[in-house]
Amino acid sequence: VMAKDIILHCIGEIGFDGATYRAMQFDGPGVASLSMDDRMTVANMAIEAGGKNGIFEFDARTQEYVDARVKLNGTKSAYEPVFADKDQKFVYELVVNLDKLEPTVACHPDPGQRKKAKEMGHVKLDRAYVGSCTGGKTSDFVEFARVLNGKRVVIDTFGVPATPEIVRDLQTTYWGKQTIWDVLVNAGVQMTENAGCAACLGGPVDTFGRINKAGINCISATNRNFPGRMGDKESKVFLASPATVAASALAGKITDPREYLS
Repeated sequence: VMAKDIILHCIGEIGFDGATYRAMQFDGPGVASLSMDDRMTVANMAIEAGGKNGIFEFDARTQEYVDARVKLNGTKSAYEPVFADKDQKFVYELVVNLDKLEPTVACHPDPGQRKKAKEMGHVKLDRAYVGSCTGGKTSDFVEFARVLNGKRVVIDTFGVPATPEIVRDLQTTYWGKQTIWDVLVNAGVQMTENAGCAACLGGPVDTFGRINKAGINCISATNRNFPGRMGDKESKVFLASPATVAASALAGKITDPREYLS
């Protein structure tokens, strides 16, 4: 189960307007197991539940990350973390048992339409897409490649790293004799070095990976799936984790990644 599954589960529980004009705070013992990339995926999608923002409290892992980025970029090193008020009050609380979560898919036309990947095998797909700020980080592509390694996709599959730094990571990290980038290309993924948003938000007709035909079913690791988000208004976008996108690209239908990872 990936961070994307966590936030898709939460949005499915409260609805795509369940946090309208509120802050969503994520805490508890499960947070310790989440990397900074995971936390960014979860916090990024608070807005898909209508939230104003998503918050993880400052901890040692956050400090380590911020300090490393400061050194890397030579930015101001002094900062003052914001901590939660002792007497903070919540509108409501939702407890998620991470052990019980399963690979999750948000169905057309909004992220509140949640189903388990294993129940969606009847949905045939035309396209798969991994990328965007939410789903195009190095860790996302590592999980994508882990499922695809040594296999071939059977539908058009696109990969768009979020930043040039991520392109470099994928092209310089070796698994045996090939880079992660090579693993993906050899699996049939159409990769671009032109990092950015690309088809996550539609864009001009010649945008890499954009859906230009009506009736296309696309599974995507991006963050939004309202009609027309990735191009044609008659297409359908299903949101899932990079692992679920990879398994589905191999099968040509929505597929639980555990079928390929067991």
